[in-house]
Amino acid sequence: MHRHHYGFTMIDMMITIVIIAILTAISYPTYHNFVLKARAENARADILSNINMLERYYSQNKTFVGYNKLEQNRSKTFFTLTGIYNPSSYTLIATPKAANSGETKSVVYSSLKGMLLCTNQKDDNGNYTDCDIF
Repeated sequence: MHRHHYGFTMIDMMITIVIIAILTAISYPTYHNFVLKARAENARADILSNINMLERYYSQNKTFVGYNKLEQNRSKTFFTLTGIYNPSSYTLIATPKAANSGETKSVVYSSLKGMLLCTNQKDDNGNYTDCDIF
């Protein structure tokens, strides 16, 4: 008489677990990078919204100094939005908060240089040193 065994062997289960572990190890960094990029895009959208309001303020007052109505909607959980205002130029900076773990770059908009993605390293004058166009 021949007996048939149905089910999985321990080796089958171990192979399945190893395959799942490998797929997880490969996919998690990709997913994490995607999440960080999406958060940076939200910060960029908030900056673009504020640019329009700043330009409107300048057309009415002929200066950027004194502007104090920064609005932050999409990125407030993961970035802090600040502004530096000079009479004829401005800089908006979205700096990552602790809730945005793993983010090492700030989104910076300079009315003179454009939209930049900068590492959080600054020189002695407080200027970001390592920036790429964003």
